[in-house]
Amino acid sequence: MEKNLINSLLRIYHGEKDRYAASGVLTRLMEDFNIGQRVGTSIVFSNNDRDSIRKLLATEGIDVETTQLGQWQELSRTDSLEFSHNEKMTNASVRQGRVAVKALPGNLLWLGDEKISLPISSNLDIDWRWLVGNCDHTSVLLVENWEAFDRIHEVTFDLSQAGKNPLVVFRGSPVYRQDYVIALLNVLALPVFAFVDLDPSGLILAQSTPHFEGLMVPPTLELVSALKSVKNYSRYRSQLIQSQSILNNSTHPDIVKHWKLLQEYGTALPQEYFLMKRTS
Repeated sequence: MEKNLINSLLRIYHGEKDRYAASGVLTRLMEDFNIGQRVGTSIVFSNNDRDSIRKLLATEGIDVETTQLGQWQELSRTDSLEFSHNEKMTNASVRQGRVAVKALPGNLLWLGDEKISLPISSNLDIDWRWLVGNCDHTSVLLVENWEAFDRIHEVTFDLSQAGKNPLVVFRGSPVYRQDYVIALLNVLALPVFAFVDLDPSGLILAQSTPHFEGLMVPPTLELVSALKSVKNYSRYRSQLIQSQSILNNSTHPDIVKHWKLLQEYGTALPQEYFLMKRTS
């Protein structure tokens, strides 16, 4: 049975009213299970209908006397099985609390008593709360985009300015939520070096990162050459309205320096520019 139908059945069973708007879900309930009666633009549910709902939900392993709407909120899929046969009733992400981390090429992940070597283009999927108590790294390299994180071993400039052996952390996406990463950085309280897109939004992202120490960029001559060759003017201009005043008031030396460069060349530079070019 669909999750939204189960939630609607619980809402009706425990609700104080008898009349509900004839939504698509309730109309299908009436037509498929003969529960409820159409009255104008509404569907009316009697006490007999509620008893039918109780029996219907029982087939899903749901006891209406002990289960309320929202019972599954934030439960793991395993824990949600205590209330239903359907583990997908929970709204919790499969990767709840998880972050993606790795070490730079040639280095090891230092996690408590473990020194872990990962293959190139792989990462460790781990709970950020466990990581806080077991991280032996002394700095963090935060990477904005997944491709750059996945191919960090192919970055064309020296990353040692982020520390001898930084913990490399993916900033996050719909798969790895950014709020978990922010929580991790806040509690670790280590200096964070940000490898971000060199555009107004990227600079704001970097300076708003907890414990931001500096930008990961190539030497100035190499950077200027890239800014001259990448003519992504529209992306730069599209970000100015929401970014300009914030960056004009920045006092962080790295942000001030690179904001001036962006203004001078008026273009946006994706961090993937500094990955080795692949040939087919």
